[in-house]
Amino acid sequence: MELYRFECPSADIEALAQVVSDLVPEQTVFVQRAREDGTPYLDVQWVAMRFGSTARRMTLSVHIAAPALTRYRALPPRMRARSYAVLRAYVEAALGSLEEQYAAGEAVPREVTIELGDEFA
Repeated sequence: MELYRFECPSADIEALAQVVSDLVPEQTVFVQRAREDGTPYLDVQWVAMRFGSTARRMTLSVHIAAPALTRYRALPPRMRARSYAVLRAYVEAALGSLEEQYAAGEAVPREVTIELGDEFA
């Protein structure tokens, strides 16, 4: 059985998926998609068991502003640690927010989008 599935044609987008893969359950699928303007983004899809009495499909979309993504891609791989740390912090915060909503008895959305800009790269 695969722990995770990566459907990312771009190696740099797959690298972003790898950075956050341990934050989500096994059997999560990481899919590279494109916005209308062609800018790629990452969809993280998994089945959540902890947000209710039944399993529910969840999607976390990570959108990076085109200029920030261009700067990230221009960096040599050894210089990308800061971008990885920012991405990881935002994903952790989003997941933590979902857990807090559930703990407070609030409805947990099935789809969440993270928008990253200049803070990313």
